[in-house]
Amino acid sequence: MSDPDVCGHCGDKSMLKGDIGLRTSRDMELIMVVRKDHGVEKKVPLQPSVCGKCGFVGLFVRSPENLRITTKDKPINPDYKHRPLLEYDF
Repeated sequence: MSDPDVCGHCGDKSMLKGDIGLRTSRDMELIMVVRKDHGVEKKVPLQPSVCGKCGFVGLFVRSPENLRITTKDKPINPDYKHRPLLEYDF
C-alpha cells in the first residue's frame, strides 16, 4: 500500500494535514461515493488529499468497508425484485 503522506503526482512527502473537505458550492453538501447494487444504495463521503508542493488533489474514501452490501441491508425500493443476495456477492 502506498504512503498517504506521499504525493501520487510529484512523489514529495508534503501532503497537507488537517481536516480537508470536499463540498458542492451550491448547497454545501458533501460529495459522496454512491454504490447501487441489488436495489441497495450505500453512500460514503469522498475525501481529498492535497499536496503542499505541486497542488495535486487525490481523492479517496476513509471507510470503503461501508460500501459493502450485507444481508441486513434493505433495498431502497420495497418493490425491488432481483435475484437474492448470495455469499459470493460479498
